[in-house]
Amino acid sequence: MPTEGTSQERFPELFFQTEVDRRLSKRTVKMEVLVLGMMRTGTMSIRSALLELGIKGVYHMFEAVQNPPDAEFWTKVLNHKFLGKGPKWRQEELDGVLGDFQACLDMPTAALMPELIAAYPEAKVIIAMRDPDAWFTSVMRSVGKEHKKLNALSTFARQMLMWFDTFYFSRFFPLAQALEFGPFGPDGFNDPKRCKEIYVQMHEEVRRMVPKDRLLEFQLKEGWEPICQFLEKEIPSGPFPHINDSTEFDERTDLIARHAIIRGSKRLLTLFAIIVVGWVFVWKTFGGYFPTA
Repeated sequence: MPTEGTSQERFPELFFQTEVDRRLSKRTVKMEVLVLGMMRTGTMSIRSALLELGIKGVYHMFEAVQNPPDAEFWTKVLNHKFLGKGPKWRQEELDGVLGDFQACLDMPTAALMPELIAAYPEAKVIIAMRDPDAWFTSVMRSVGKEHKKLNALSTFARQMLMWFDTFYFSRFFPLAQALEFGPFGPDGFNDPKRCKEIYVQMHEEVRRMVPKDRLLEFQLKEGWEPICQFLEKEIPSGPFPHINDSTEFDERTDLIARHAIIRGSKRLLTLFAIIVVGWVFVWKTFGGYFPTA
């Protein structure tokens, strides 16, 4: 994995964040490619490959990291689909969030593959293949490890963290819960057998829905040729991308935590300053009237 460059250059989604309600947007480009690529199936590598092939915008979970209001929408969608909570999302909202992207992959969009196939019937579909055992092992070394830390927090600790970091944590903790306990059931990653069954079933459902001429089952080790033939693109001269291994995942997670601490500290300092200013105002205004011993 290439590690050249500063953290800002390597993880721009954590430094150039926006606050846009994309549900109100309109589609600006046609959806061309739907990738059933769950987390830890090489989605960042495939994303990089699609962009190199000229696909204009590839929606990955990191798009929501860069624009946290997206997380609120995906939480609503997942809670409705898997838990029956809240009203159903509108197609216009989905199209707005994905409106600037010609492809999508990774969670949360992978959990909505049947809905996306129905919404974009002309799009080509790629299944990012990985052995179920290897996939789950990778999940538990990365995403699952972080979810386990969050799930171990007390309700009070979670509420405090959500209060301290209203920009990120208050949005992504509910999304993390929806991503784990929605598609994978009430035991989430604590039930490896069930998780691997769901993983396989999602692939089978896509195979049933998509005609063979619009479907590619792809593994990273196959490189450029099958994906280029499928998308009718010329094969690039460089190697197929291989990025976002467990080391990079840990680096990104550490940066997210560091930024959350900074935001929380600023919030606390602001609150402290307001209390001090208020106390000084009260003391100067009414201090002379306070009884003395």
